[in-house]
Amino acid sequence: MTTNHQLSTERSMTVTDDKRVEVKIDGETAVIRLFSYADGIGWFVQKTITVDADMLDVLYDQFSTARGKIRREGDDILSAELLEL
Repeated sequence: MTTNHQLSTERSMTVTDDKRVEVKIDGETAVIRLFSYADGIGWFVQKTITVDADMLDVLYDQFSTARGKIRREGDDILSAELLEL
């Protein structure tokens, strides 16, 4: 029998025709995968990050900061300034 702790859910969102982000929640961790699409290969995982519940708040804050900064200044989301902890 499966308990609630063992249940997992998935949510996928297509960002563009050739990129997709998938978030899988499993217990108290989130597995975030960035997929790319290539002709002849199809969808493949490009990057994966596993985040525990405590780090989700940190990750959310970083994304919120990046989003605001990009909207205000047009900076690149991969700016080292934003990724430093």
